[in-house]
Amino acid sequence: MSFLFAGAVQAEEALSPEALEIANQLNCPVCQGQSVRDSNSELARQMRQLIQQKLDTGESREEILQYFADRYGVSVLREPPRQGHFWVLWWGPVVGLAAGILLLVLYFRRRDAAASGIEEPVAPEELRRVEQLLEPEGRVR
Repeated sequence: MSFLFAGAVQAEEALSPEALEIANQLNCPVCQGQSVRDSNSELARQMRQLIQQKLDTGESREEILQYFADRYGVSVLREPPRQGHFWVLWWGPVVGLAAGILLLVLYFRRRDAAASGIEEPVAPEELRRVEQLLEPEGRVR
C-alpha cells in the first residue's frame, strides 16, 4: 500500500509549484467540483503534465489558462474572467445585496412613519365633536 502512495508522491513531485498552482485554477472536465490538481482522473494527470510541458517551453500562466479555456470552454476555469457578460457573475451578488438593504431601509422607514401616525394625540376639538355625535348609551345619532 505504501508503494502506491510513494508512486503518487513521486509523480506529483515532478511538477513545479507553479504548475500545481495553475492546475489548481482549472476545473477537471471529468470530475465535478474538483480541480485538476486534486483530481485523480487520467485526464487530470495528462493536463498536469501538459501544464508542466508548456511551462518548460516558456509559456505564461495566462497563455496556459487560455489554451485550456479554448479547448474545454470557459467553464474549465475555476475563476471566471472579469470581462464581458461575466461581470454579472462578479457584481450581481453585490448589486443584489445592496438592493436588499435598500428595500429593508425603505420598509422600516415606511413602517416607522405609519406607526408614528397612530401615536399622535387627538386634538380636544376632535374629541368634543365625537362626544357630540355619540349618545349617552354609546350609539350613533
